[in-house]
Amino acid sequence: MEKSQIDEKYVYSHDGYCPICEVNAHFRAKYDWYRDHLLCMTCGSIPRERALAIVLMRHYPGWRSLVIHESSPAERGLSLKLKRECADYIASQFFKEEPPGKIINGFRNENLERQTLPNESCDIVISQDVMEHVNEPKAVLEEVGRTLRPGGAYIFTTPTYKERTESERRARYLANGEIEHYAPPEYHGNPIDNAGSLVTFHYGYDFAELARKWSSMDVEVVRFSDERQGVIGEFTEVYKLTKL
Repeated sequence: MEKSQIDEKYVYSHDGYCPICEVNAHFRAKYDWYRDHLLCMTCGSIPRERALAIVLMRHYPGWRSLVIHESSPAERGLSLKLKRECADYIASQFFKEEPPGKIINGFRNENLERQTLPNESCDIVISQDVMEHVNEPKAVLEEVGRTLRPGGAYIFTTPTYKERTESERRARYLANGEIEHYAPPEYHGNPIDNAGSLVTFHYGYDFAELARKWSSMDVEVVRFSDERQGVIGEFTEVYKLTKL
């Protein structure tokens, strides 16, 4: 079957360059929600992963020799590249019923709000669509800042809602284990839990200033519209918080 016939099955098809594969690549989407469906046909990455890779490589070209902690890595794209090519890569997931710091199925058990990693032990911390699921984002940013070395950065993606000037808390985990809902429950996929991850926040354009206030780190928000590198669609923001 010719390429033109194959591409008729897709709403979008484009040749370009994948910053994760680091080679010329082809991008295709079967559906018009590009954020989750615009795939690199080589590595399977999606736009937000490619956007994060661009920021990482632009600011830390020597990332392969750094200590990188990634919370809740995916099973494709950038996470696999980091695991494969970074010698000091730490992958963590949060297993609530297991001891903190324990290695479980190849992952270090870490609650981002109360980590067991030593002070100033990481050069880079990465998370991809995790911050909208945490209970206390201020605690997360304080803990990430504690674990970062001076000059290190927390580079992450999280949806930023362009219609919101102020961030909205949608749910809260209570100390007794119950959940207090302030909006209709919303769940996203979770690589270790088929029930999914509850969305606790919809962040607005005040989130960058909140992050600066909570973390005392320098905050940069990078937004993309880059067809060549397959970064188009909604929610392509990448946050880079640098420890001074």
